[in-house]
Amino acid sequence: MVETTNDVRSALIAQLADLGEQESTGTALFHQTAAAAYGVGVVDMKALSILLAEGPQSAGSLGAALGLTSGAVTGLVDRLIAHKMATRSQDPSDRRRTIISADPTVRDGDNVYLSIGAAFSELHSGYTTEELEFLVRYLTASIEITRRETAALQRARLPMTRNRRDT
Repeated sequence: MVETTNDVRSALIAQLADLGEQESTGTALFHQTAAAAYGVGVVDMKALSILLAEGPQSAGSLGAALGLTSGAVTGLVDRLIAHKMATRSQDPSDRRRTIISADPTVRDGDNVYLSIGAAFSELHSGYTTEELEFLVRYLTASIEITRRETAALQRARLPMTRNRRDT
């Protein structure tokens, strides 16, 4: 049987879906393992990532970015402070607000992400400029889809149930 262009395209799209799932799971497991190496949880590490990338945040802004309640943010910030990863201070313009900052020494300490960063840098070095431009477009679109779908799930806040047989 001769494969048509549509058959090849369908097979590639199915393979992309499978590879995307594998990559997502592998990334989640890596982040879980990295967080455990620091003695914190994955959400704690994502909070630290936001603080490092975007700078100091109010506790409320950090919670909104992570989809957490104010109580959950308080616990998260307490853990980051206990592990010397973040600091808490009052907002000088509104003393009712708390500002959370990444501890400045975090970037200088042990970093379990360096080896995977180096591995990806080596991988990227083998691509042409045009391939890198495509990858940037693809990842940018993927990030936007993920943000949009995450926001939709957060807005819905519907408990997911599975069909079960009553016994």
